[in-house]
Amino acid sequence: MKRTAILIACVLMLLFLGTNQAWSVFVRPLRAKYGFSAFQMQFIFNTGVFVFCTVIILAGRLHDRFGPRPLAAASGLTIGLAWTLAWAYGEIYVVLWLAIGVVGSAGCAVGYVCPLATAIKWFPRRRGLASGLTAAGYAGGPILLSALAESLMRAGWEPRQVFGLVAAVYAPAILLTGMTLATPPGRIRLVDVAEFRRRLLLRDRRFWTLFVGMFTGTLPFLVVMGNAKPLALDFGLEHGLAATAIATLAIGNALGRIFWGVFVDRTGPRRSMHSAQAVMIVSLTLLIGLGRLTPAVFLASVFGVGFCYGSNFAIYPATVTRLYGVHVIGSVYPFIMAAQAISSFGPAVNGLLKDATGSGYPGLFFALSLAMCGSAVSIFLSRSVSERRLATRTLKDKAGS
Repeated sequence: MKRTAILIACVLMLLFLGTNQAWSVFVRPLRAKYGFSAFQMQFIFNTGVFVFCTVIILAGRLHDRFGPRPLAAASGLTIGLAWTLAWAYGEIYVVLWLAIGVVGSAGCAVGYVCPLATAIKWFPRRRGLASGLTAAGYAGGPILLSALAESLMRAGWEPRQVFGLVAAVYAPAILLTGMTLATPPGRIRLVDVAEFRRRLLLRDRRFWTLFVGMFTGTLPFLVVMGNAKPLALDFGLEHGLAATAIATLAIGNALGRIFWGVFVDRTGPRRSMHSAQAVMIVSLTLLIGLGRLTPAVFLASVFGVGFCYGSNFAIYPATVTRLYGVHVIGSVYPFIMAAQAISSFGPAVNGLLKDATGSGYPGLFFALSLAMCGSAVSIFLSRSVSERRLATRTLKDKAGS
């Protein structure tokens, strides 16, 4: 009962942490109200991605040393401060950028590892499922906030009023769920955390296998997500169906985190990682080749892209604990997530290609080619690791005989 309650708290905490991912719902109302440019709005989101990927590296290490509760408290207070600033001074762009892009993203990064690592520690035999369920909570956060904000703004609320509501509700919810988190007794040795040296990861092929896999699995989604509705219109879908493309991606993302979490527990890290990469390549190929035929094919392909994107946040946390130990997940996993910071430049490249050609196809071919190359590199690296392990075992057997 206790570990089930903690798992529910982990899912809810990540649900409330997924605020910045819903930023796009505020873009158009803020531009209409205060005259901000499209670049200014995009710069807030891009800053948030960079800050998140930077701060989580430090936060993950602190989590391994001090546990989840101090960081969860810091996360709730920081996020409360960020959205309060946006509520009070949201008409001033510099303050809005600082509040949402810097402070809010930092608060999200500080709290992100806490529920993820805690859930995995309580379910050592179902690490993939535990990471998948908690990650699904984070994927559901933007859906919840977007729906809430849309309904409130249609009822006459201004964006700044919604910011105030987020500060008043979400920050206490993060604090409450964060204080519920606890690690299993007697399972973590702090001396192992202190002795672990992250710089050694740069020499480890296992780390680079996961890093390349994360890059391969996130870039296609970011390219499609950043251009989902215009791409749907270019492919001949009506406005109503085009709007569902974003929801389809989000649903696929959430469901993929749960499915692939179960899959990695059943089949192991290597097979699950390569299976997800293969499905991503097939989905992109269908989108490019058959996406114009019917809306059903387009939406199914888009769902597949989101479905495989979600796999990254179920497979890789569970794999890190298998390879390096559950006690250093906060020290290792953020470095793997840094691959997404690199892949976040994919939408910008896609935008340049569309400006140059007037078509969405070059960006999709760009995503497909990188997915195929990245998958090939990932397979090569993982096979090299397996061959090296086999050679090591053979030498040990010979020495023993």
